[in-house]
Amino acid sequence: MRTAPADASRRTSRLAARADLHPAATARQRATGAAACVWMVLFAAFHAYWALGGTYGLPPGESLVDNKPLFIIDLIAIPMNLGGAALALALVQRWGLFFPRKLVLFGAWGCALLMVFHALPAMVDLAVYLAGRRTGPLEGMDRFAVLLYEPYWMLGGLLFTALAVAFQRRTRPPRPEEA
Repeated sequence: MRTAPADASRRTSRLAARADLHPAATARQRATGAAACVWMVLFAAFHAYWALGGTYGLPPGESLVDNKPLFIIDLIAIPMNLGGAALALALVQRWGLFFPRKLVLFGAWGCALLMVFHALPAMVDLAVYLAGRRTGPLEGMDRFAVLLYEPYWMLGGLLFTALAVAFQRRTRPPRPEEA
């Protein structure tokens, strides 16, 4: 009968050997991972601030405490953002290689696609606005969304896209002819 510490030691050795098969993230990739981590932590901090009744960064007159559905979404977003911060670091740190590659990539691509597709319609509005082709002024919630909130989402999506592509390339299994 095997002992638990011996099994854990073997698993750790196998995982360390697997991590050694892949090159470390480059300095640029680590900087991108740090930026995505900061993006997530800042967003979590704003959600916590809004959940406590803060209104800075929200459209005038908006409070999440007064809007139960948005308040609940806000409370769910805090741990999700903190998990995203950990994921951003896992994509560029050696310890991230200890997790199943498919799981890490699923999370990375999920974050990237969610953020990009969340922001894409507003990015079209922003392009129209910057080109001077908008028929009316940007006011209230539209101004907030097009000029601040959605570009922030797009930045996060682009950061996670870069991280997902880099992790995918860096950790891909060797092809039979390369082995």
